[in-house]
Amino acid sequence: MTDLLIEGIQKSNIMENVRRSEKNRVYWNHNASINGLLVIVMVLFSVCHIVQANHTTTIDCSGLKRCQKCTGQGSSCVWSLERQACFADYGKKLSLAVRKITDCPRVTSATRVTYAAYLPFVYKVRVSNDVTEFMAFLEDVQVSCVVLDVTRPAQVFNDTISCAPVGKSDLGFDRQRLMTYHCYVTFGDGDTILRLDDTADSYFAVYDEFYYGYPMDAESCVACAWDVGHYAYHYKWCSSRNVATGRYLYYVGHSDTDRNAAMPADDRLAATVPASSGCEDVRVRSVEPSSALWTGDVRISVTVSNHSILADGGEVRVTAAGRRSRATSPRFAGPGHVLRPRTAYVSGPVTISYGASSLTVESAQTFRLVYPEITDVSPPCGPLTGGTLLTVRGRQLDAGSLVTVAVTAAEGGVSPSVPCEVVARYVDRILCLTGPSDRAAVGVVRALFDGKLRVQDGPDGPLTFAYGAEPALTAGPTVRGHRVRRHGRPVPRYGFTCVSDAVMYVDRDGARRLAAGHCRPVNDTFMVCATPRLDGPTGAGGSPERLRFGFRVRHADGHVSDMPPQPDTDGYVAHSDPVLVDFSVSATGRTVMISGLDLGRGYQAADVAVVEFANNLSSVACNVTAITRRHIVCKTASPSDLHGAPALVVTIGDRFTRTVNSTAYRSPSFGILFFVTVFVLIALVYYCYYKSKSVVVPRFGFANTM
Repeated sequence: MTDLLIEGIQKSNIMENVRRSEKNRVYWNHNASINGLLVIVMVLFSVCHIVQANHTTTIDCSGLKRCQKCTGQGSSCVWSLERQACFADYGKKLSLAVRKITDCPRVTSATRVTYAAYLPFVYKVRVSNDVTEFMAFLEDVQVSCVVLDVTRPAQVFNDTISCAPVGKSDLGFDRQRLMTYHCYVTFGDGDTILRLDDTADSYFAVYDEFYYGYPMDAESCVACAWDVGHYAYHYKWCSSRNVATGRYLYYVGHSDTDRNAAMPADDRLAATVPASSGCEDVRVRSVEPSSALWTGDVRISVTVSNHSILADGGEVRVTAAGRRSRATSPRFAGPGHVLRPRTAYVSGPVTISYGASSLTVESAQTFRLVYPEITDVSPPCGPLTGGTLLTVRGRQLDAGSLVTVAVTAAEGGVSPSVPCEVVARYVDRILCLTGPSDRAAVGVVRALFDGKLRVQDGPDGPLTFAYGAEPALTAGPTVRGHRVRRHGRPVPRYGFTCVSDAVMYVDRDGARRLAAGHCRPVNDTFMVCATPRLDGPTGAGGSPERLRFGFRVRHADGHVSDMPPQPDTDGYVAHSDPVLVDFSVSATGRTVMISGLDLGRGYQAADVAVVEFANNLSSVACNVTAITRRHIVCKTASPSDLHGAPALVVTIGDRFTRTVNSTAYRSPSFGILFFVTVFVLIALVYYCYYKSKSVVVPRFGFANTM
């Protein structure tokens, strides 16, 4: 049984004064205005699944049975007054066509209520806003009225259509408190029915004269008319408080295309008023909230027109998104964990069924049963002091009236839990400020909705938040590197998971030099960094230099700080650039020996790459397996043709690149040049030798005796 807290406010009924006509008849113009009643329902939802399909909405002009609805579709549809039907507007010329809603005539009943004492009764229809001269058209055709399946003549005069009078014998009225009758107007050959703006105007009521002198108390009656497919329905219910009628139910349905067709058998059992009916007397006006947690036990407020009348003397059942109120509780997968549904939410209208009146009212609003989901938490960590703005992302996070977030104890983690103060909540995220923690640890982020539904798992399991100290280096292994680049492995005290960006620096000659590359955190206590580029000796034999280093880090919360080493940290040793001379290939073609000076200082085999072409780093010639002081050993998986390679390119790190030539590669003119050089040298020596042995002999002659 649904628990209902019902409060009703009814507005006094406004009825026109009873007037006697010249023929001693009385006509009642009934215009009741009744406020809705507030139904507050405590709903304990059960687990339910609804499969929803996507529908493409199209305009079906033929299904629009009123001029206002037909012409209200823009230029898509046109209303024919002669045919009293709606057609797709393809520019076809129609007689008495209406294309603008302002040109629609207003068709209403002028008489709806009388007493048995004033029978016979004349049913009248008034036509106003006749801009198309529709009434002039009706004056030239045959017009009739149909009451109790009997066709009677009608008269057209000015703006009114008056049906032939009907008396007690015609209506079969014999001292009954109230009777309701259906009357409609036809014209032409009798197969065209005049459509009234409100189909409820097609019905009139006759009260017994025995109750004349008492107010009819129409406030305690409701009426509604609606269409479903080719059928039109009319419903009327009067509560037991009505002095003139007592409890009274009238429900009838008929075909719009075949007046002799009977109401469908299922419709005789109970009336369901769709949300699209537009009925003011029977209507769900509002549903609040529009969503609730999957777990149920949520109080929702439903405002219904004339609830106290409809609920008179009977059971009331409420269904929200397919789930009955006060149904079985959801299944649980463990302590405090509701079994996760297959979908994040189900949706549907709120329906209220009134047992005594056999009526079901459906809301136009959609109500959703949601299961909140968490998909991501950022940042992943923060300081022990708290104050980190934590963003919890997910779906349906605005469900329920209250949510609390905490970083709760995990195995070896935060103990017992640290609250995170919620500062904002949206459908896709929750923003909260973390509280302080007494120690560095990792905890699971959990959201608790309305104190009963706990959500913590993401797509890959529980989502965590780490409390940690500010990152700092401790004394550890000395790292080494050359002046170009190397991979360092400093050991921090704690908290590299909170570092989103880190760059290594060294202090040298009074200046702080930053590396061009960024560090790559591997885990909370280990990261791999590129060393800064430094100026220094480029040849072998340069003295190594010990440098103190630190890190410039950007923390998860956005602030930037420099992380200096501890005083007892040794720093790292930077060496001169290596000198590479040449290379040779083994007879099998699988091993390459690259010769050089002072190799293997400040880098490892993993830092060295050997390729065939400098502009194509993917052309790997061989894989480096070992480094000695004089050689870099490089091997191939299968025999290669490196014997014919004149040169290879060696890259160390990401900046140092050298080209080395093969020892087997010689210039074709080398031999000739050698022999020419030897010959010239020999000739030169020979020449110098014989030159040094040469002696000048003076000429001798006889003395002049003269």
